[in-house]
Amino acid sequence: MPARVSKERSTSRCQQARATLGAVLCFLWAAISLPAQNPGQDPAGAQDPQQLVLAGEGQIVRDIVIEPASEPKSDLILRLLRTKVGEPLLRANITQDEETLWTVLNYLAGIEVEAVDGGVRVFYVVQASQAFDQFEFKGLDHFKEADVRALLGLGPRKRMNRLTAEQYAANLEARYRRDGYAFAKVRLDTDELANKLTFFVDEGTEVEIGKVYFRGNATFPGDNPWYWFLGDQTLLDNSGIKSQPSGFLTGSPYSVEIVEEDLENLRFFYRSRGFRDAEVELAGRRFYDDFSLVDLTFRIIEGPRYTISRVDLEQIPPPGQDSPLYSKEEVLAELRTKVGAFYEYEVIARDNLGIEEFYGKRGHPPANRYGRNLQNAFEALEPSELIDFENHEIDLTFRIREGTPKILRDVKISGNRFTEDRVIRRRVLVYPGEIIDIPRVQRSINSLDSLRYFLDPEDFSGVRFEMEQVPGEPDLVDLGVAVNEGDTGQFSWGAGLSTGAGVQGRFQFIKRNFDITSLPSTWAPIGLIGEVARNEAFHGAGQELELLLAPGTELSLFQVRFTDPDIFRRHVNTIGLGVDAFRNIVFRDTYDADSLGAQVSLSRNFTEHTSVTLSFLQQTTDIDDIDPNAPTIVWNAEGKTEMRGPRIDIRYSDVDFPLQPSKGLDVRAYYEVIGGPFGGQTNFFTTGIGVDYYHPLHRDSLDRAHVLYLHNRFDFGQAFRNDHDLYVNNRWYMGGSNLRGFDQRKAGPTQFEEPLGGEARYLAGAEYRFPLVSNKSQSGLREQEFLRGVVFTDFGLLGTRLNDSSFTEPRMSVGFGLRITVPLLGVPIALDLAWPIRKQDTDEQRQFFFSLSR
Repeated sequence: MPARVSKERSTSRCQQARATLGAVLCFLWAAISLPAQNPGQDPAGAQDPQQLVLAGEGQIVRDIVIEPASEPKSDLILRLLRTKVGEPLLRANITQDEETLWTVLNYLAGIEVEAVDGGVRVFYVVQASQAFDQFEFKGLDHFKEADVRALLGLGPRKRMNRLTAEQYAANLEARYRRDGYAFAKVRLDTDELANKLTFFVDEGTEVEIGKVYFRGNATFPGDNPWYWFLGDQTLLDNSGIKSQPSGFLTGSPYSVEIVEEDLENLRFFYRSRGFRDAEVELAGRRFYDDFSLVDLTFRIIEGPRYTISRVDLEQIPPPGQDSPLYSKEEVLAELRTKVGAFYEYEVIARDNLGIEEFYGKRGHPPANRYGRNLQNAFEALEPSELIDFENHEIDLTFRIREGTPKILRDVKISGNRFTEDRVIRRRVLVYPGEIIDIPRVQRSINSLDSLRYFLDPEDFSGVRFEMEQVPGEPDLVDLGVAVNEGDTGQFSWGAGLSTGAGVQGRFQFIKRNFDITSLPSTWAPIGLIGEVARNEAFHGAGQELELLLAPGTELSLFQVRFTDPDIFRRHVNTIGLGVDAFRNIVFRDTYDADSLGAQVSLSRNFTEHTSVTLSFLQQTTDIDDIDPNAPTIVWNAEGKTEMRGPRIDIRYSDVDFPLQPSKGLDVRAYYEVIGGPFGGQTNFFTTGIGVDYYHPLHRDSLDRAHVLYLHNRFDFGQAFRNDHDLYVNNRWYMGGSNLRGFDQRKAGPTQFEEPLGGEARYLAGAEYRFPLVSNKSQSGLREQEFLRGVVFTDFGLLGTRLNDSSFTEPRMSVGFGLRITVPLLGVPIALDLAWPIRKQDTDEQRQFFFSLSR
């Protein structure tokens, strides 16, 4: 009988076979392979085992034999094989056969080939591997067993053999080591009678990073936090390395895998900043005696830093155009990259975005941003770099395909099952028939997001814009606005402690995207609640309804508020209606004030950024429970006072992101008259102006802005006719959230050691805001920030009269804090610590402040 030729398995397969079938099977495997070796060959297999199969490859398969002959699944195996009788023998088919038998049947297969007349006979020597369906974990502490089962995908019907279990054990061990358990071991034990696998976990000591040292980093400091505070770049804070040293709370876990990632991050950090020849390596690691900490030392060879020797622009005109649509000089003027400057990847990347914005303002949508099938779309190509290694210079050329300007034909809205089209359309700032302005498209997305009407369960934004090419019209596009209806009804309750309000309970219902005319089909409580919850009733017109019940120790609020931003269905230059009924009870140190009233307002949006609001107030305030030491103005206001009058508010707001501005200007001015020709029991006017300015100082590698925020506010009021003082509840005070570092209302003039307030107030401040924690949304183009840090200074003046000497006594404080963004809440939570650096003897201090602030 002709000799069989064996397709020898690798050493690792032999080890796997030993682990699965025992020493006897492994011995037989080796015995089959030995006759195929020639005398003098290396027993390790100097001859390529694949060549043994190749000797018969391409010949016709005359017969297929399954061994052992008693194998009960021979017919099934033959059906599963890709190798067939009458077809050529192919190595790819044999490899697939091995994988199929292992995956489907948990069979190990040895393939042997025998030459016969007219072709070959193929033998499949198979052996079943036991499949276990019971799993047990012992030694778990860092993970819960349910978490491990979820991590490994061990469902209730999961079955695996010993070889698969060893891979699962290796995966679990790798996860432990990534979490800082550098010495973790996972051992397997099998109970074949019980059909059970046991994973014995020896977690070992959790290892954290102790200290991180850098050697050779002459240009960037390694770990001095003051450099970071001043805005300079440090390796720990800007290079993206995850191996952070022990600090205020704890260090990061030590992981070999993470350290390798850190080495790549450091290399990228240097090379993206012009050190094209930089080399980075791990020079040392030192474990502490108890192996709970490890110090890491990174060695850096910076090499020369390359500079920009030339900046050019290559413009590829649209088809049929001989020259670019815009002059090279006009586009290059938008760039920050200059000749002689160091090579900076981030600056170059932002310049690419700047060029994209330049063209976007002129109607050139970027390719693949808002649609994948746009004809002649703008595209910013990868800049070309010509490197002079001898002089350490780079010749940089930005490259773009200009494309053609697009005109908007139509806006198509989809996904709004319950929301009226007009509610969405009035937030879209580009109009049919106009050249499409891409920055305005992005502002439209931001504007719709700020409504919080739409929400994607897998993303924070439920709004997506896509441009569609009009067939046969290469310069016309339709703008598709796809929304995902979110839950706009929010009921919240709870209790809390805040600066200025004390301990306060809160029961609040807010219905955004309300529709007062969309009545339910039933008024039965269960059916009504169900329809409201499913957005089938009182939903879709863009109105808002708020019910608030907030009793507190210092401030109690009760309010019903209704707003409709577009009562005349104008879509553009809208007129809005607001109706507000309220009762506010304030418990001051020296008196209580109970105000009951209502206000009606009409607002008009004249432009995208400018609005004017006219309102009329009817209110009665009762001042009682007056302390004997209360200021005179409190005693003068004792009892009930009716007041009524109009107010005008003017606002100009042009900021990039309404909820978290990083750039822009917000100006507000108002004038209010109470009494006089409008009646009531007190007469005064108040007026004021506030200016907020946001300026991005720097953007990091994630394009997160470091922002300088400046704010100024001036308020003035005065009584007239027979009144001599501004009404006590309408006087201005300082301290608390408007002048941090001072207690609520406790900075300013006093009488009888109690706050007197004033008729003139000036507040100013500066904040440096910087990102701490963020995450890239799935569909967003920017990071969704969750945590920001702030460093600030506050300044204030308060005078009993505008010309009184008290208005020349300044107060000033400094501090730092955090801004925590909860997406569904809409505005950041502010936590601040502050200390006065300029104060008066009568002022009272407070260091910690909590508020909701933009």
